[in-house]
Amino acid sequence: MVQVPDGRSFVMADLPGLIEGASQGKGLGHQFLRHIERCRVILHVVDMGANDGRDPLEDYRIINEELANYEYRLMERPQIVLANKMDLEHAEENLKRFKEVYPDVEVFETTTIIAEGLEPVLYRAADLLETTPQFPLYNDEEVDAQAEGVLYKFEPEAPAFEVRNLGNGQWELVGEELERSFKMSKLNNEEDFMRFARKMRKMGIDEALRNAGCQDGDIVCICDIEFEFID
Repeated sequence: MVQVPDGRSFVMADLPGLIEGASQGKGLGHQFLRHIERCRVILHVVDMGANDGRDPLEDYRIINEELANYEYRLMERPQIVLANKMDLEHAEENLKRFKEVYPDVEVFETTTIIAEGLEPVLYRAADLLETTPQFPLYNDEEVDAQAEGVLYKFEPEAPAFEVRNLGNGQWELVGEELERSFKMSKLNNEEDFMRFARKMRKMGIDEALRNAGCQDGDIVCICDIEFEFID
């Protein structure tokens, strides 16, 4: 259990370094990779010191390649990189190369001895967990089908939410992903409600309500809880 200084907490699964071929079961690859299926955010600890002759860029490429080979949907999950051992001789040079090759990857830095820079990455991980829904790789039907050798056709995923117009300025939001996110959110005070409102905005709910004709002051219902729509 990781405790964030602002009072939030989350569970972190520590996966040992994966070797090339782990997705095919090399070493203990499958045992380690099974743990990551339940993780919503992936944090890579990359050795930028590379004092044993390893290349940080190659390490990162191999691990992501093994994740994709094991299950390509793992690559849809948010990733953060913690650049470790930044107090070693070649770390700055390696980090510069890393950012040039992976400019879109979010990177935080820490040192070997005094572990500076860990607090910001904890805050970032907690923020991502608040906005990243759970998305299991498999469901029971898929597992049963694989066991029995039954082939199912691909069906597109259901939308995250649906807007329903109940009339007289009343609206309802339904959807498995939205309702799961709502039930997982702690709504004990105004700050909690504001955080959930930001999450809804990122999901595109505000825009969907406007497009459907929802106006300022209308009532929006989620899981039998009513909110006033403020545009």
